Amino acid sequence: MKRKIVLLGLGFWGKNWMELIHTTDRAELVGVAGAPNELEEMKEKYNLSDDMLYTDFKDAIENSGAELAIVVIPGRLHFEADKLAMEKGMHVITEKPLAMDIEEAKKLLEIKAKHPGQKFMASQNYRWRPHNQAIKNAIASGMIGDVETVLVEFRKQEDLQGYRAGLEQPLLQDVCIHHFDLIRFFTGANCETIYARSYHPSWSIFEGRPGTDAIMEMENGIKVTYNGTWAARGNESSWDGNFTITGSKGALTLDANDDVYFYEFTKDEAVVMESGAEEGVLLQKPEMKYQEMAYGFNMMLDCIENDTVPETTLEDNFKSFAMVCAGLKSVETHQAEVCE
Repeated sequence: MKRKIVLLGLGFWGKNWMELIHTTDRAELVGVAGAPNELEEMKEKYNLSDDMLYTDFKDAIENSGAELAIVVIPGRLHFEADKLAMEKGMHVITEKPLAMDIEEAKKLLEIKAKHPGQKFMASQNYRWRPHNQAIKNAIASGMIGDVETVLVEFRKQEDLQGYRAGLEQPLLQDVCIHHFDLIRFFTGANCETIYARSYHPSWSIFEGRPGTDAIMEMENGIKVTYNGTWAARGNESSWDGNFTITGSKGALTLDANDDVYFYEFTKDEAVVMESGAEEGVLLQKPEMKYQEMAYGFNMMLDCIENDTVPETTLEDNFKSFAMVCAGLKSVETHQAEVCE
C-alpha cells in the first residue's frame, strides 16, 4: 500500500526530499507546499497536477488528504506545521530544528501525547551513515569496554546560506544538534548538565559567534568535551566532526575522511620518553540498503505499516534538542545548566 505524502517546503532539503519521494514505490505524493516559483519548477520537473500545489502549508495540511507530512519549511514555522498535521491525524517527519525554543518543544510533547497512535520522527540523518553505524556497532560489541569519555572537534569554514548569516549563535543554533545527537547515539546516555561558551574569531565573516566550547556531564558518569568552530581556517573536519571515544579497553576515532579506527590499549612495561603516531585498526563499515534521509524515510514507512516506533521519536529527539537549549542558556548565564 502506497502511503500518501504531503511535502511542506521546497528549499535545498525540500528538493532532496522531493527526489526521494519521487523515486520510491512505497509512497505517493499528494501535495506539496512552497513558493510559486519553486512550485512551478517542481510541477515541470515531476509532472505534478495543479491540484497538488499549495502556496500555504496550512492549506496543504488541510486539503491534501495525506497521511504523512514531511516538514521542511523554515524553522520558525515547524511548531505550527507539526501541530496542525498531528491535529489532522497525520504522521510527521520533521527536519531540524525541532522547535524554536524549549517551550515550543515541550508543547509539541503535550500535543503528541494526545495523539498516541500517530508516529512522529525527527530526521537525524547523521546517525544513518555507515561510519557512524560502525562506531555504534563497535561500542555495542564491547570493543572498547564501557564508554567513559568523548572528545569531539568540529572545524568548518563559514556557510552563510539562507538564515544562517543572521544567527547569533550559528554553530549552537544550527549544526550542534547533529553532534549532540551523535553523542547520545554513540553513548546511549542522556546529558545531565552542560557548560558552554561561545566566541567570535576576529577573521570570521559571521556576525554572530560561530565558535563553541562545551563540557557535558552525561548519565553513567560519561564526560564529554566539545570544541567546535564554524570559522575554521584550515584543517577542516567532516560535518560529523572528529570523535575520540574512550573506554577501559581502548579508543575509537572518527576522522575527516569518515574512517573509523580502533586503538587497543596495551600497557607499556616501562615509561618511555619517545612518542609516535599509534597505528589503529581500520574498521569495516556496514553495508546499508538505505542511508541518510532515505534510511529515516523507509524506517518511518515500516513503522506505519507495522505499528512500531521509529528510532528518533519526538520524545527521543527532545533530549538532543534540550542539550542545545541548555547550551544556549549556559552561554548567557556563564554557568552549567541542566538539560531538561
